[in-house]
Amino acid sequence: MESSSEAENETQIQEGAIENDPNIYQTLDEQQTEALDQQTEQQQAQEIEVQDRVFFGYNAFEVSDEAKKILDVQAAWLKSDPTIKITIEGHCDERGTREYNIALGEKRANSVKKYLVANGVENKRIKIISYGKERPAFFGATDEIFNKNRRAVTVVN
Repeated sequence: MESSSEAENETQIQEGAIENDPNIYQTLDEQQTEALDQQTEQQQAQEIEVQDRVFFGYNAFEVSDEAKKILDVQAAWLKSDPTIKITIEGHCDERGTREYNIALGEKRANSVKKYLVANGVENKRIKIISYGKERPAFFGATDEIFNKNRRAVTVVN
């Protein structure tokens, strides 16, 4: 049977051996570094700004190159969580008849939906609706305001 002082000495020797073993610290440092790298990647993924709207030219419903960049980020975000369902709202500026703008807003929403589906988002997760000119984001009759109102907005359900 060991005395308590012999057991303490053995424990101190073992602790000293661990403290003086550079491989222990190297392993811990590698594990810590890997954990920090994973945490940083997760934070960066969460911090990606996903814009909710794209804009269209006058009387247009084709997805522009600028809009494609925004929709590519939306598609990646949507694919990262298959439980998310969205509605794409099509909007127009105040020019044109109500009927014409409802149809144009629908074409805009459909164009966005088709782009997202072509980029891997399931069709069944996306609904569309057209508000035409009924829900302007801005009021007024300048080209700048018209440009801001010709849009498709992605809304998380």
